[in-house]
Amino acid sequence: MHRTQHFTRRAALGMVATWQVGMFSQPASASQAEVLAAAEFTDERNIVHHLNELTRPLLLVNLWAAWCPSCRAEMPTLQALASRLGPDKIDVVLLSHPMNWNADLAYARDAGLPFRHWRLSNRVPEPVVAVAFRVQGDRFGLPQSLVFAGRRRELVASYLGSRDWTAPDLLRLAHGWLDSVG
Repeated sequence: MHRTQHFTRRAALGMVATWQVGMFSQPASASQAEVLAAAEFTDERNIVHHLNELTRPLLLVNLWAAWCPSCRAEMPTLQALASRLGPDKIDVVLLSHPMNWNADLAYARDAGLPFRHWRLSNRVPEPVVAVAFRVQGDRFGLPQSLVFAGRRRELVASYLGSRDWTAPDLLRLAHGWLDSVG
C-alpha cells in the first residue's frame, strides 16, 4: 500500500474510533483556542481569512467532516441556533481538516449550508494543524465546537461531539454569552 494511502486509511480509522469519545463536553486546550484565533484560513476561492475579521458578538467554530454522521446531524441545529440568535449576533465557521477539504466543500455546497466554510491555509505547518484539530497520534474526534465571545474573542465553551444547539440549556448559555459581552 502506498504510504499516503496507508496514512489516510490509518487516520480515517483512527477518527472513526474516536467518534464515541465525543459524547461529552471537554474543554479545548488553551493552545487549540490560541492556534485557531491566530491561524490563517482559506476559503474555496483560496482567499485568506482570519477569525478576527468576524465581528459579531459570538463566534462558533465547528470542526467537522462530511464523512462524519454526527457532524451532518448537527448542521440543522447550528442553522436554527444562528436563526434564533439573529444574523447580527453570531458568526459560524465550518472548519475542515485539509485532508477532507474537497469532500467537505462538495457536501456543504450540495446541502446549501449557509455558513462560512474554511480550512487552515496551506502555509500552516502540520504540527499547528495537529494542535488545531486536537490530533493525538493519528486520531482526532469530530465534531468539535469552540465558542468565542466579545471583541477579544474569549473562549467561553468548547465541545467534543455533536450537540443539539437548539436544546434549552444551550440556548440559555448562548443568551448568557451574549449578555456577558453586552
